[in-house]
Amino acid sequence: MFFGISYHENVNNWATRTLIEAMRARGHKVIPFRLPDVAAQIPNRFIHLDNEDVSDMDGVIVRTIGYGTGDQITFRISLLEHFEDAGIYVMNPAYSFRRAKDKYATLTALHKAGIRVPRTFIGENLEAAVAFVQEVGDVIIKPMIGARGMGAMRPEHPELAYRAMKFLHQLGQVLYVQEVVKKPDRDIRVFVIGDRVVGAMYRYLPPNVAGEWRTNVHGGGRAELAHIDGEYEECAIEVARTLKLDYTGVDIIESGDGPCVIEANASPSWSALSRVTGLDIAGMIVDYLVERCKR
Repeated sequence: MFFGISYHENVNNWATRTLIEAMRARGHKVIPFRLPDVAAQIPNRFIHLDNEDVSDMDGVIVRTIGYGTGDQITFRISLLEHFEDAGIYVMNPAYSFRRAKDKYATLTALHKAGIRVPRTFIGENLEAAVAFVQEVGDVIIKPMIGARGMGAMRPEHPELAYRAMKFLHQLGQVLYVQEVVKKPDRDIRVFVIGDRVVGAMYRYLPPNVAGEWRTNVHGGGRAELAHIDGEYEECAIEVARTLKLDYTGVDIIESGDGPCVIEANASPSWSALSRVTGLDIAGMIVDYLVERCKR
């Protein structure tokens, strides 16, 4: 089969590279490309760079759509949808990918499906955001679109929260403010492919880092194999099903009321998960892509 894989700046990114290796190891042809380097023609034809016709791709794994202007991002999403219309299987599907990248849209969909999520404020009204912080108390201010915990902050005082939100407001950023849910000093990353959980890990706070509240392994958090029970496994599968994601890393915290979902990742990494489980996650993703393309 012939597959594409989208990257943006670094084709040697660990996840991208392992997917390419898994495809080639299984005898598939693969072309890594940046979405800005693919042009579309109507009727259905897709040209990579100057003259490489890639219209006969069977499937595409989307790792990123990259950064850009409103027009550029709109084009790239529409390009993925055009792939789908032309019979090329897109993993994760274009709409699902876009929604999972948007924390607001993700939480809205999950809440509608009856999945527990933290109480969250999203808006452009600074005064309303301040009122939310005063009501809730301990909060985390996050980028509405972001990953690996980068750009998130947990102000120690309402005055610091106000200053941070005022600065973001002046920059024209949407304010995304989330209540801190009481939990152990860890969260759970559950990896779902298709309709099953293939592995899970606990992510603990970085040791000996005063004041750190993020558990992201990229930021120094410690990963440990997790054996989750039925409630947490069912929650992760329902998240993937609700968001229509072929594969996803679901971040869950252990609240006093049971599993509470922070977010679902449309292009998760799995280096730490592979390390603690010994699983060939890239191979599993590619095998599922082949299965989807044959349906």
